[in-house]
Amino acid sequence: MLPLTDTLVLDLTQVIAGPTAGQILGDMGADVIKVEPLQGEHFRPHFGGAWVPSMNRNKRGLALDLRTPGGREVLMRLVRKADVFMEAFTPGVIDKLGFGWDVVSKENPRLVYASISGYGQTGPYSHRAGYDPCIQAEIGLMDATGPYQGEMCRVGTAPIDYCTGSFCAAGIAFALLARHKTGKGQRLDLSLFDVGMHMMSHWITNHGLTGEDPERMGTSNSLICPLRVFPTRTQPIFIAGTNDAFWRILCTALGRKDWLEDRRFATNADRVAHRSILEAMIEAHFLEHTADELLDKLIPAGMACSAAYKVSDVLRNAHTEARGSVLDIDYPGLGPVRSANNPLKLSDAPVETRRKAPAVGEHTVEIMREVGYSDSEIAALEDARAIGTA
Repeated sequence: MLPLTDTLVLDLTQVIAGPTAGQILGDMGADVIKVEPLQGEHFRPHFGGAWVPSMNRNKRGLALDLRTPGGREVLMRLVRKADVFMEAFTPGVIDKLGFGWDVVSKENPRLVYASISGYGQTGPYSHRAGYDPCIQAEIGLMDATGPYQGEMCRVGTAPIDYCTGSFCAAGIAFALLARHKTGKGQRLDLSLFDVGMHMMSHWITNHGLTGEDPERMGTSNSLICPLRVFPTRTQPIFIAGTNDAFWRILCTALGRKDWLEDRRFATNADRVAHRSILEAMIEAHFLEHTADELLDKLIPAGMACSAAYKVSDVLRNAHTEARGSVLDIDYPGLGPVRSANNPLKLSDAPVETRRKAPAVGEHTVEIMREVGYSDSEIAALEDARAIGTA
């Protein structure tokens, strides 16, 4: 049995962070209902229509207009029987719709209520909408990212969104565990800003010790050497010489006893101080060899290193296939939609795709029947544009 079997989750979120959390819960067995406006969430057109399918497997689809009394009543009936309620509106919006924490916790005291926002439910920025790249800029992540002495760069994915989704799923699981002990639900206040600050942990610690801001170093790091991508005759290789032990492994595996005996490189502090000399020496050595020649020496020796791949390379990787890291699911009108698989692998609860991501309102009728609506009532609400069906 999957861990969250018989857990009903109402997922009112859109885009990345919330849908990621909902998808994790669905993969773990929860009955996740994706609640959307009648026109669907605003990212549905992205990737040629493949966005929502890639982010919302193992969910059912319910389309409601929460501006209407009929739409609100449908959701409130679900609230009374739900275990989890997820929303990602700018603080204050969900209250105006009639589903704030104070209201729904009275209707259902056992409800775990998760709010995802850009800056949290408190603080001077709480009224602002939150976007991953904006948070990257605000927490100093952009300033720490980019080529050496070059302009700052955005990280090439949405790391804060995805991490926020993962933290949200974990927080919900913890709150459900607490409810098992106390019988009471509680509210989770999760913000992209707080998660982003968590991601900057080692830079925060370094600043506390030295007062220094991060220096942009490309694939390198101002605190550690060697740690960067080096070109070879073929594929580039990333070397992570994060401590003196790895430095000894690197030199020994490459047969460079001269590097190991050079007092300029004896400690990490020495290597950082002589970075320009050392990196030029490593680069010259690597350019004499192919990536495979180097990796065949370094990996068996236990060196922290890897080929620096493109997405197209890693999708063809034998390890990707062996781990089932990528899913391909066929959708009518779209064909195969490729997405990342759930990384959680529980020995007694294998994750599988039980449901494809829903079309807008695909399961509206069956969900409404489950909370007591007759077919005539459903038809009347559809005529009134309070609900949407597939």
